[in-house]
Amino acid sequence: MINATFRLAFPALLLLSCWMVIQPGKAVAQCRLCAEQPVSGSSAASSTDADKPLHIEITANLDFSRLALLNRAGGEVELDPQSGQRRISGGITDLGGLSLHGEGRLTGEPGRVVRVHLPERITLSAPNGSTADLVKLDTDLPAQARLDHDGRLTFSFGGKLRVTGNASGQFRGRIAITADYE
Repeated sequence: MINATFRLAFPALLLLSCWMVIQPGKAVAQCRLCAEQPVSGSSAASSTDADKPLHIEITANLDFSRLALLNRAGGEVELDPQSGQRRISGGITDLGGLSLHGEGRLTGEPGRVVRVHLPERITLSAPNGSTADLVKLDTDLPAQARLDHDGRLTFSFGGKLRVTGNASGQFRGRIAITADYE
């Protein structure tokens, strides 16, 4: 919606999904939202035949809520992966609503050390052709994340939404979140 002062209002909703990236010699997890069958360990994707498959499930989507772009210079909105706190800078204003950091759950072999990989940059798009960038994706996981005694690990993730120009609309994108045993 454009008003007389060229303010552009848009709900900045980001729906997530993820897909797998096979890394030879490692057990790799795949988001359950993206395939009917989870990735299981095999000789091509597992370090040993005894590895229990590693799975990723996205339990909450990343949502920046409703925002308005005040000028063409744009601005940024950051969602902290640990606290879920939203920080707005530049030419963006908050139009209300609840923002949420994303959440995921890993399941696999109990006690194993795992790594979660997030892309550095994702281009989001709106149905009207507008784009925005999601950058600096991060999790709340420690440097050496380990599955608990039940083989589970939950984590949160966030990032920065950068909007410039005359972007407007409901932005969506796919984020390739992968995980593997160390």
